[in-house]
Amino acid sequence: MKHILVLSTLSGVLALSGCSTLNNMVGNDDSGMHDVQATNKNTAPVMSKNGMLVDSRNHMTLYTFDKDSMNRSECGSACMLVWPAFMAPSNAKASGQFAAFQREDGKYQWAMNGKPLYFYANDTNVGDKDGDNKLGVWHIVRTK
Repeated sequence: MKHILVLSTLSGVLALSGCSTLNNMVGNDDSGMHDVQATNKNTAPVMSKNGMLVDSRNHMTLYTFDKDSMNRSECGSACMLVWPAFMAPSNAKASGQFAAFQREDGKYQWAMNGKPLYFYANDTNVGDKDGDNKLGVWHIVRTK
């Protein structure tokens, strides 16, 4: 019980701290949350809605993380509990500004102009953008 409490506390601290420390310490997040796949053409399933980028299936807001570098996610397993990656199939095809890259865990994630894309777990309704400017490092992708 004590270990569960410590892990829960650690996960919360990492998620709120900007997610850049202790990458992959907690393990892989296999929850499948926000595991939106591409269309039959294997291109990024995105669209513009209310001036921001959203996934085209669920219309949920997409975000970028300032601490990421070109085609490299700095959001590890604990971070992804709060900021799930916008996953892509292994055979995803680049199209315009969108391409997939392989993460350190071997899975693929969509990126826009090389910036990895994420969802925010606390956005529960279409149009929510509660993660915008969270900790000064998470931002919606504006389309207008």
